[in-house]
Amino acid sequence: MDTDLKSKRFFLGSKARNIAKLKDFLYLAEKNTPLDTSSFEPFPDDELGKLLNRIVAVYNRYAKEQTSLTKAQERAIMQTQEQIRNKKQLTQNISHELKTPVSSIQGYLETILNNPKLTPGQQHDFIEKCYVQTQRLSRLLQDLSVITRMDEASELIEKEEVSLSDIIEEELRDNSIQAGEKGISIHNNIPQGLSMQGNKALLQSIFHNLLINAITYSQGTDISIDLQDDSSTYYVISFSDNGIGIAPEHLPRIFERFYRIDKGRSRKLGGTGLGLSIVKNAILIHGGAIEAREREGGGLEFVFSMKKR
Repeated sequence: MDTDLKSKRFFLGSKARNIAKLKDFLYLAEKNTPLDTSSFEPFPDDELGKLLNRIVAVYNRYAKEQTSLTKAQERAIMQTQEQIRNKKQLTQNISHELKTPVSSIQGYLETILNNPKLTPGQQHDFIEKCYVQTQRLSRLLQDLSVITRMDEASELIEKEEVSLSDIIEEELRDNSIQAGEKGISIHNNIPQGLSMQGNKALLQSIFHNLLINAITYSQGTDISIDLQDDSSTYYVISFSDNGIGIAPEHLPRIFERFYRIDKGRSRKLGGTGLGLSIVKNAILIHGGAIEAREREGGGLEFVFSMKKR
């Protein structure tokens, strides 16, 4: 009789503990809170407790999946909102950038049309100015096309085996006359035979824009391209000049679209404000990263990596 009474009391005590624990579980479950051993101890190790522990395990998997899904949805919403903000900002910037050359062309043509007594020399001067502005528009539209392509279809950009050494040499040849006119010597210290899986056009745009940027704005006498590291996975390249450099407060922003250190001078020299943004995005598409820093001894240095495969 005593044994039956003890057994009954044990059963009732176990039942009460299970009910208390079940209430705790339901309270947390209503909040969709994932459970772990530190915040929720298992049910007693009896028949009912084992069943309830299995229910908790099933719930826990579901709650964690829901939490992960919610976080993924929040990230997707944030990314979408960021893309909308970026497109809105890009549209505003494009409108602003197009306004200046279009207004200039319109003004020059109106001057010609409204002044029939202009001399042939004066007319030629205005037509030449129109031509300069159309070149600027052409460069801007080309850069915008590259930016849009990288933004909206980066996953569709085709890659193939290309010679990085040849691409760099080609860009140096194409820009050697412009560099010579500025009295700039280019030192290519990249070894022959470097190859990688990449998009040739985008790789060309990296070195083209870095070269044009240095030739146009550095006011230096030397440009150097060096291979800093050649690991099994990445190339790390340094592109530097010995020019006037950039003030430290501008360095974090020079890869932003349409960011100009000297807006008037940059526009006057034909810059679109997109060159370094194209460089950064093309490098990201090739699995790398880039930073700009003051060059030791003066000037500006870009150090960037690109994945080989």
